[in-house]
Amino acid sequence: MGILDKIKFFKRLMDDPELDRLYCQVKERKASPELAELENVLIRWAGFFHHHSMEYGIERGMKVGKNPRVEPLVVFTGFEKIEIGDDFVAGSFCNIRAVDAAIRIGNQVSLGPAAAIIGANHGIEPGAAHQDQEQKSAPIEIGDDVWIGAGAMVLPGVRIGKGSVIGAGSVVLENIPEKVIAGGIPARVIKSR
Repeated sequence: MGILDKIKFFKRLMDDPELDRLYCQVKERKASPELAELENVLIRWAGFFHHHSMEYGIERGMKVGKNPRVEPLVVFTGFEKIEIGDDFVAGSFCNIRAVDAAIRIGNQVSLGPAAAIIGANHGIEPGAAHQDQEQKSAPIEIGDDVWIGAGAMVLPGVRIGKGSVIGAGSVVLENIPEKVIAGGIPARVIKSR
């Protein structure tokens, strides 16, 4: 969506009489049931993102190197099992979830928007609902100078070698060697880097 399309989109939103009324109430600080409901939602979401933020994680034992750059709305869980090196970059909506095994991220690692590093899966054995089964956790290791593209997923038990690139939207189920470009579902080596 180009800048002109974005301007047109926001103009259409502001032309909506109901949104315009809410905007005026916010601007004039007038109370209304809609604003109270919106405020409750925003407070709840702000609390969630605060309790899953890098800053909160560091206070609770997450190890993070120098110069991290984390955009808004990145979620961390399993703080005490996450270790991140220097110069880490994470785009908005990334998700890094350690459960019972460590996630180690090297130096100069970049995650595109909405990339996910998921340290556990539900069990899927027959005879019981997946939510009733124990999660299966395994360590994840991401080497230095790795770039994981937007929307890519790294699943439990994976090691990504130093200097590799994972294409946007890929699902990494197996180890990726050093200095390669990998992509697809499941991710496969495409070429050397």
